[in-house]
Amino acid sequence: MDAVLTTRPATTIAGLRIRTAPMSPEIPALWPRFVPRIEEIGHRLVPGETYGVMSPAGPDMTQLDYLAGVAVGDASALPDGVTSWVLPAATYAVFRVPFAQIGPSYDEIFRRWLPASAFVQADGPLYERYDADFRPDRPDSLVDIGVPVRTR
Repeated sequence: MDAVLTTRPATTIAGLRIRTAPMSPEIPALWPRFVPRIEEIGHRLVPGETYGVMSPAGPDMTQLDYLAGVAVGDASALPDGVTSWVLPAATYAVFRVPFAQIGPSYDEIFRRWLPASAFVQADGPLYERYDADFRPDRPDSLVDIGVPVRTR
């Protein structure tokens, strides 16, 4: 598995947020609730691009916060029920993976790639980026997984 190191500026993501268990069916179930609301969100930065942003909701990794959203330039006037989350400026190890392999890819990243690399996971949320070409009904559609990293 190969990573591309990318330094990203801070990016505000606006969307629907849940607290759930990692790999929970609630995560894919959130997307059909979110997608119809995309047009309600103003100041979108990249048409057709969506994000899944996640972070542990405690020290033991049994719960996480997950937001399905879009990058916005201004989050000051969001519709009811829509919240925002800032992806902080950071260096991210970005992995481009087929959608059908997203679960096993996380396992590969955290059990193999990260321990063997010159990096450790940095503080901050992880993200999944789905570009305009992404199709959820196509298992070979590509997804970017971004993990904040710093050198050991």
